[in-house]
Amino acid sequence: MENVKAASKWIAINWERILFAVFGAAFICVSFLLLFFGKVTETAVVFGLGFLCFIYANVARFKRFKGLGFEAELWEDKQKEAADLIERLRDVVSIYTREIVLGKVKSGRWVDKQDWSGRWKLYDDLVTQHSVLGQKIDFSELKKEMDDYFLFDMTMAELEKIREATARGTTLAMAKINKEFGNPIQNVDGYNKRIAQYHTIKFGFEDPFEIAMKEDLAGRVLSLWDHSKTALKEHFDVDAKIDAKVIERVEIISKFFQSRPVQVTDELIKWANREE
Repeated sequence: MENVKAASKWIAINWERILFAVFGAAFICVSFLLLFFGKVTETAVVFGLGFLCFIYANVARFKRFKGLGFEAELWEDKQKEAADLIERLRDVVSIYTREIVLGKVKSGRWVDKQDWSGRWKLYDDLVTQHSVLGQKIDFSELKKEMDDYFLFDMTMAELEKIREATARGTTLAMAKINKEFGNPIQNVDGYNKRIAQYHTIKFGFEDPFEIAMKEDLAGRVLSLWDHSKTALKEHFDVDAKIDAKVIERVEIISKFFQSRPVQVTDELIKWANREE
């Protein structure tokens, strides 16, 4: 059924070529018949008509046709060459666009304030211009890389707050250890055990950027906070406190990671820029 539909569609598009091809074949057959009967003049005329019919049947394929001296250039071949060139140029444009945008993203990475508004504007402008020019380029991989950096910056802003809250809790925990064992320390084994408990409390990760490029850093931050908060409470009866908005924001960032690509908003840009 699909083949029938495809054939019907092809005939509907190319019926003129088919018609000229049929007439051309008929004229060629008649010319051979006339030649058989020795009618050379008539043969030449009819053969010429048949030849012209074949030319008209394939006229869309020719860029240039001079005459019966037959100087012709296939338009379809030139179209293929142009298509190949466009495809190569598309790859080049994609590479340059990626380098330009990521260069903007990576510049000034370690300053306190980021410029995500300018980065996303550059990305949108380039993608829009390529679209206006009719260049159908897949920028999904570039968008993913930008999202990785974007989510990383948003998460790190909240991780710093969690580290500060954890540090406040560990300060209280260490004060309790010092009070419990005094100075000089008499119960060395007991003291070492409490210090071991103290060291189970974690402040962060060895390489959060590497984690962010591969997995959900915000989700890891939430687990880190839950672990530290639980350890402080169980071992030292310290209630680690932090603004509920911080945890809420990290949860939102984690959900964005799970449902990428990220829909960029002015509010998220402020988060990444550490403006809020």
